[in-house]
Parts: sequence; C-alpha cells; structure tokens
Amino acid sequence: MKIRFFLGIVQHNRAVALAVRSFHVVLCEQLKQVTLLRECLKHLRYLEDLELELPHLTPSRWGHLLRDLQFRHLDLLQTNAPHMVIAAFPEYHVNVAFLSIEACGRTSMPCTLDGNQLPILCDVSGPFGCVSALVQNNPVSRVTACQSPATQPIPAFVLVSSLSTSTACLTILELELSPMDFDVLECLATSTPALTALKLIEVQAPTLVLFHWIHST
Repeated sequence: MKIRFFLGIVQHNRAVALAVRSFHVVLCEQLKQVTLLRECLKHLRYLEDLELELPHLTPSRWGHLLRDLQFRHLDLLQTNAPHMVIAAFPEYHVNVAFLSIEACGRTSMPCTLDGNQLPILCDVSGPFGCVSALVQNNPVSRVTACQSPATQPIPAFVLVSSLSTSTACLTILELELSPMDFDVLECLATSTPALTALKLIEVQAPTLVLFHWIHST
C-alpha cells in the first residue's frame, strides 16, 4: 500500500486511525516520502507494535520523521534508526517491553542508549555492545546479542560479563560466538542460573556457519 494512499485513509476515517495497533514499514530502498510517513504516524496514536526498517536514511531525516511523536501504548519497537534518535523514546514510551535495534556504529565510545531506562523492558536484541548498554538499567530477561560482521568474534566470557548486572535474571539468551570459544557453556552455567533456553550461533566473520538450540530440562 502506498504511503500517500494510506495517509488519505487515516486522515478521513478517524475510526481506522484509532484502530491501528500494528504498523510495519520495511523498505529495500531509501524512503523519499519522509514527511508523508510522519503524517501517517501522527494519526496512529494507539500503536502497540511499530517496525521501521528504512535503509540509507540520514540521521537528520530520521530525526524529522520521529521528532515529538508519542505512542503511549507502544509495546514493541523494531528499527534500524540511529540510536541517538531511539534514545529520545524512553521519556514518552515507558511501556516498551520489546526492543530490536541495529548497530550504532560506535566502536570506541559507549552506545548512546547507555543509561536509558525503560521500566518494563524485558526483551532486547541487537549488537552486543548496544544490548549490554540497555540491560544495565532495565529488567531484561531475554537477550539476543550479535557480533559485528566486520570484526573478529568477541569471546563469550566478555559477552557475558557485559551483561553482568542482568545475568542472574536472564531466562532466554541467544549469542553469536567464535567456533574456537570452547568454554562458553561453563561460563554461562556459572553466570546465568535462571537460564531456561539458550541458542549459540557460531560465526566466522562475515558468514554464519552453524547454530544450536539448547533447552534446559
């Protein structure tokens, strides 16, 4: 459905606009209608589930798209937006429980999400540095942490230590790790006592080579 067509619907039919709970925009090419998409989002006040995957969009255009938008009932956010944009969400989106993000691009500085508080955030997925920044201040129990495809895989003990303040509460964990990381299970056994499901994905940058699901009995 074209954005302009959908905007016409929500502008002229308030019942439709107020009924929309889930909204997904996943594109393969750069969005050219940022203002139109923003107008659509302004009408969807009761969104609970929002996915925005918009490649090649500059931080300034992301800022224009999402600036001052408030979704008081938002429960799930999945996006490739810059983290400086996402960092402005917690103030007005305290009900976010599920968050999926992509890499922030920072290697030597903390992720801009570091210190953000979402009081009911329970499930987060993304690059391990950004994920660890989120779990430090939030009640996260389910984590998916991926490696950077451009660098050598980080050892499991480093990944687990980066989640140090929440490992006792983790129940579901998915990690990418090196095939040479032989001590991962021992490390997890001592650090994550509440774990009930574990997925380990072996990676040899830049391609995935193997994965396993391990469930507790």
